[in-house]
Amino acid sequence: MGNRRITILCSGFGLGFYIPGLLVAQGFRQRGIDTEVLVFESYMEQEKIDHIPDSRAAYHRDFALANLSARLPMDIRKSIDDARVEQLLDGWEAEDRREFISLSGHWVYILDRYRERMQPRPVHADLLYVDSDLAPSWKSLKRYHPRYNEPYYDACLYDRDKLDIRCEVSVPAVSRRPFAEREARLVVHGGGWGMGTYRETIPTLAESGYALDIIAYPDSQSPLDPRHRYLMNATDWCAWVKDAEGRHGFPPLWELTDGETIRHAPREDRHWMIDIAGSAQAIVAKPGAGTLIDSLATATPIILLEPFGSHEQRNAELWEHLGYGMRYERWRESGYASEALETMHRALQSRATEGMDYVDRYCDRVHVDPALRIS
Repeated sequence: MGNRRITILCSGFGLGFYIPGLLVAQGFRQRGIDTEVLVFESYMEQEKIDHIPDSRAAYHRDFALANLSARLPMDIRKSIDDARVEQLLDGWEAEDRREFISLSGHWVYILDRYRERMQPRPVHADLLYVDSDLAPSWKSLKRYHPRYNEPYYDACLYDRDKLDIRCEVSVPAVSRRPFAEREARLVVHGGGWGMGTYRETIPTLAESGYALDIIAYPDSQSPLDPRHRYLMNATDWCAWVKDAEGRHGFPPLWELTDGETIRHAPREDRHWMIDIAGSAQAIVAKPGAGTLIDSLATATPIILLEPFGSHEQRNAELWEHLGYGMRYERWRESGYASEALETMHRALQSRATEGMDYVDRYCDRVHVDPALRIS
């Protein structure tokens, strides 16, 4: 493919608009196509960046507050650092960047500025929607910029009207382990920012006969139960801070024990959590974008907790409709039946995957001419 380069535009809000972008980038690299991953928060005013940890902690403590925030439109243009963005656009223009994939609505304002700079030279951008309905960044964008998508291509993983999967972010490095080979374990988490009702389920799940892989967060203070594993993304890692090689990568994993913290270095091709999900019988979590991708890639069903925002509500409806997930309350009424988990696993395992890979479809759809190559 020559010196073609695709710029993947992510966001560090949670991990559902970040990890999928890294997986997409990995898919292109496996096909010999160069990529660069960028994170929106890197181009915000420093004062706004400094407040993100406070918001994350507040949403972790108070899920009602998080859900309220998801309903309030926000004009992100007030947070953009224009000097940093101009420097970024200068670099893009110098390299003649022409291909972009954005996982967050926040980037569209920046893409618009770049497209204006480049006219009449063509710029292609996929707007990659990783939820089955518009997430808050896209809803806010639509409120202030109703025709935002007209110059771009809407790339939807899911069909919200037909309740079906259009394409998926594949993770070839992981296999779909048969149910009989999985331990009687559940992965319990609250997404990248630890939001939701997952903590309330832990005491009951701990008595249900399953061992738990509990994703902990920095403020976790509960004593460690020896029946379970406690895992955490490294607290000194940040999505919008590049690593020593100047790249945005997957987070390192910490395993917490009474005696020590076992530190696992980040992987190059996938996130640690997907392997943990692939060895469990189910994921107990809110239906965020990253959790859906983990579920599909590993054929692991989701026990659906209360969603964050209307977009995750639609995700839950989709997974229930397809037979890939079940609401926590229904599973509890079944007596936490393993048979229900196996039925959903089989549905995931038997689904058609041929021709469903997003990166393959992108390569088939976006044909590169010499004008789109980096000199």
